Amino acid sequence: MDYRPLGKTGLTVSVAGLGCGGNSRLGLGRGASFDECVAVARTAIDLGVNFLDTAEAYGTEEIVGAAVRNYDRDKLVISTKAIFSASDTGETVTRKVEAALKRLGLGHVDIFHFHAVNPTTYEHHRDVLAPALVKVLARSGVMPTRVTCAPRRRAAWAAWSR
Repeated sequence: MDYRPLGKTGLTVSVAGLGCGGNSRLGLGRGASFDECVAVARTAIDLGVNFLDTAEAYGTEEIVGAAVRNYDRDKLVISTKAIFSASDTGETVTRKVEAALKRLGLGHVDIFHFHAVNPTTYEHHRDVLAPALVKVLARSGVMPTRVTCAPRRRAAWAAWSR
């Protein structure tokens, strides 16, 4: 497997990542069992994939968490996402980040995305939610390396170092 830097985040990711959403959702979409879905993720890791992308909306955070438990966490890059609205607050960010970590069973994620951001809420995400995300991370001893809003991709994300 080849690996490349992920932008300016300081993270190095495999050129093939494992998207844990879409129609398949690691097999959940076709009726696979939890254990079968965990096996899909573990097979990808065994083949050299170190970048796994999940989300609250995909329903696969628990699967990814179970799959990565037997591997060196420092060699993996875990990304997750949550959907926020214009009425959400910093407290909402805290609750959703903590809930994602609980579902994953992890102490941190490497990338946290604001999922499916409506263009009319970009400023709210940038001015209210992103600073709240930085505070949540700082309390856990994780410092952001980059926070961006990307209108062309309709997403905002934060990446942080361990």
